[in-house]
Amino acid sequence: MSLDAHIAPNWTSAAGALEGALAALGTPLARHAIMGLTGHAWRACLGSRDGIVALASGPHDLDWEAMSRQYRRTGWRWERFGTQLSPQDDWAAPRAAAVAWAIAHLDHGRPLLGFDFHLHEHAVILGYDTSRGGFLVDDILSDSAGRFSPWDEWPSAIGVLELLAPIEPLEVDPVDAVGESLDWALACFAGQDGPPGQARGTAALVAWADALDGDTHVDRAGNAYMLAVTQAARLDGAAFLADVAEALPPLAAPLLTAERALRDEAMTLAPLLSLF
Repeated sequence: MSLDAHIAPNWTSAAGALEGALAALGTPLARHAIMGLTGHAWRACLGSRDGIVALASGPHDLDWEAMSRQYRRTGWRWERFGTQLSPQDDWAAPRAAAVAWAIAHLDHGRPLLGFDFHLHEHAVILGYDTSRGGFLVDDILSDSAGRFSPWDEWPSAIGVLELLAPIEPLEVDPVDAVGESLDWALACFAGQDGPPGQARGTAALVAWADALDGDTHVDRAGNAYMLAVTQAARLDGAAFLADVAEALPPLAAPLLTAERALRDEAMTLAPLLSLF
């Protein structure tokens, strides 16, 4: 079986998959609204390991239980299946449990968000094929790699099983949703949006700049990827704040100041995009 759902263009693939799922559910939201409401617009994480910084893992280093709660602001209650597997684990049982969980939701007509099928990014799961043993997914490689993703190749060696399912629509107060998203923006800039161990928020940007100015080993591919993700996210964040300022005139002055700051950050990153 297969649903009619497609990932939307977005350097933050989780938000692109969310946008596609919401459209398939008949409750579409604009990309910048999704980025602002969920908090993806405000994030920065400097992925680091073994003395190497700006790894491509940074944008995906999230507290996904917390993110499933942030996603409620898009008008749906989300249920999560998530676990981190280690090389010592037997992966067969948790993979089978994840597949069974996903099939049950797909059979109810729910497009799913999933991670790490054709590559270490998010996808919309729109169906499954039991005869071939795999999911049907739409991600940024589906046009070239096809939509089929075998269960026995999921997850990759990073061992992340991560799925989200929309359970039921919610009545969301727009003002409350905006207020919560702005509170979350402050938490993201303060580095409180994910598990410990990595530089986050403003501290991540400072550490990133220091690494580029110093002798730290900066991963070239990850650095280019982080530049693209961060700049696109900040531009969406600026568009979100401009909309909120127009809707809430008493708050327009500080919101437009913040919008300008985000656009300045995006402009600062622009020359680096051409260098990397």
